[in-house]
Amino acid sequence: MDAQSSPGGDELRTRAYLRTLHARPFGHANDTSRRTPMPTPDEEPRWWAVGKDSPAEQPQPDQGSGLPPGFHITVTPPPAPPPVDPGTTERRARTRRWFLAHGAAAGMGWTFGLYDAMATFFNTLGPGAPAAGLALAGFGWIGAEVLGERYVRILPTRLRPAADWVLRIPMSTALLATALHAPNPFQ
Repeated sequence: MDAQSSPGGDELRTRAYLRTLHARPFGHANDTSRRTPMPTPDEEPRWWAVGKDSPAEQPQPDQGSGLPPGFHITVTPPPAPPPVDPGTTERRARTRRWFLAHGAAAGMGWTFGLYDAMATFFNTLGPGAPAAGLALAGFGWIGAEVLGERYVRILPTRLRPAADWVLRIPMSTALLATALHAPNPFQ
């Protein structure tokens, strides 16, 4: 085996790639006066050549791209999503606050036993329980609106949101009890 073997195709492709990147060994300065050029082989075998094709029959690679031969993957990012208008974000925030406030009110009704009383009442009604539950929720909503409109405004400003929330507890608890403990009305 000879001491100096000719470089293989992989090494030649790597050299070509490093030449296009103007890569130099570690420790060499970037200034061009001190650079030592990388030796170019006399004839690089084409990476797509198979068998005993003559170099005249082989197609020439695209010289305009400046990239070494091989697979080149282009990743195109997806288009940016359309901007969200401020009205949509405000509406989502209000909806989120509504669900959080009414969910907390239903949890408070559950904690203090109002839910259990309503569930027991719905179990005695049978198939009419969903209608009674919605009626109880409606009465709770009307009561909260009337009391909130007439009497909550006499409270100090910092107490009004808490008073409105407390007035929503019966309505939210009635909706929760209707959803969880009403018997199947479709029988």
